Amino acid sequence: MRKKKLISLLSLSILSVALLSGCSNFENWELSMRSKIGALPLTVSTYDSNGQKIDQIKAKSVNIHTDKKMSQKDSNGNEKSSVIDIDYGHNRMIHVGSTLIAYEGLKNYEDEFNKHVNINDQNKAVPLLNTMYQNFKNDWNGDAKVVMIRSQLGMPIAVFTGKNVSIHKSDMKNATQFVIDGHRLVAYRADYTIYPIASLKK
Repeated sequence: MRKKKLISLLSLSILSVALLSGCSNFENWELSMRSKIGALPLTVSTYDSNGQKIDQIKAKSVNIHTDKKMSQKDSNGNEKSSVIDIDYGHNRMIHVGSTLIAYEGLKNYEDEFNKHVNINDQNKAVPLLNTMYQNFKNDWNGDAKVVMIRSQLGMPIAVFTGKNVSIHKSDMKNATQFVIDGHRLVAYRADYTIYPIASLKK
């Protein structure tokens, strides 16, 4: 009885240490599993090379993965195909080429900002993050980080903020997965930079 208790306590301690040390990896795995079983609501947006939004879908269950018919792997087992499927509800969208982002439970501050600023305003691109910080500084506090996503030509298309931001490898070619405060963000064929909020206050 005492031996069983000791083994249980030891197992629990090892599990706790593993979870604490790989918390962001665990969150990433959990979000991936939720996506695969159709329990992850996402907003999916595609953009042209100039950063203009082409289309957007919002669905209660979305799974983004490499298209199996087009899937090819190199000698190292890495995906060669950039064709991805976006399964939502009973529908499937096939996508390749243009920049795509998908996120859940997060606010895209670029969309919020563009409600008040002319999208063609040339001044917007220069001090964009500093201006956004002034507009949304009540949201952007503490030791948070900002993730700026840009199109392939470097045009800003999305800005997200969170206190805990981690980057994870994706099985899909040209895609990066993020966990921001426990929420999923996927960037496909996009550039990104992560800034500490403190650098915007100066």
